[in-house]
Amino acid sequence: MSLIEKQLSYVFSSDTLNGANNVSADGDRFSVQLNQPIMIPADAVNCSLKLTRATIWNTVPNISLEIGNNKFYVYTDFVTTGVPVLYIITIPDGLYSLSGLNSLLSRSFSGLGLPSNLVYITADDSTQRTILTFNNANTWVDFTQSDTCRDVLGFNSRLSPLTPQSTGYSESADSVAKFNRTNSFLISGDLVSNGIPVNNVDKGILGEVLITAAPGSQINYTPFLPPSVDATELIGKTKNFFTFKLSDQVNRDVDTLDEIWSFVIVISYWMRV
Repeated sequence: MSLIEKQLSYVFSSDTLNGANNVSADGDRFSVQLNQPIMIPADAVNCSLKLTRATIWNTVPNISLEIGNNKFYVYTDFVTTGVPVLYIITIPDGLYSLSGLNSLLSRSFSGLGLPSNLVYITADDSTQRTILTFNNANTWVDFTQSDTCRDVLGFNSRLSPLTPQSTGYSESADSVAKFNRTNSFLISGDLVSNGIPVNNVDKGILGEVLITAAPGSQINYTPFLPPSVDATELIGKTKNFFTFKLSDQVNRDVDTLDEIWSFVIVISYWMRV
């Protein structure tokens, strides 16, 4: 008696035009009701599945209202009143690079009638820390507020600088910058109950998607050797309703900014002939 391999392939997409249901507000969860259910014969042997391809837009914010780090508080006496004035800049939700954040702050300062380079951020590549340069005397940033972007810039909860300095003063962050909040994506669901464990955490993970595209670009991920997931529990059963989730590398919820994501699952099993 010999064995022959059988395969079933499925494309799952968060696009409602392709039949996705119950799409979450952030776009990171959706459900699918299949017209033709997945049916693995009861006499099948060694059933497994692989995530062979994924398409995800690299747009998940590192600064947002939901994360709670979308404010920039700056005091300055540029308008020579003798008393420093507080300006609060609200940063729109987005995936920011250092240059992108500088551009946003520059536009905001100009709109408030302040020098566009009032506070300018540079990077020290050797230490991976940011540096704030203050181009007006008696100017400082308040990182003590809980909704500041201090986590991204690498500053502790404090004033920067601690005491007002002269024009051109620069100060380094307290720790490395964290613009890379999302380092990879995890795709999970209830297609199987266990999935791929991450250390001691087992939450139905079907695969990890590495970020291979620049911010704002589409990730087209096709692993050379996709890991195999045990799907023995599907043998002899019929399933046609599934819910899938996209999360970051530590299983935090992500905001897709309404971008569609999809992936391909290949189910393999063997039959005796």
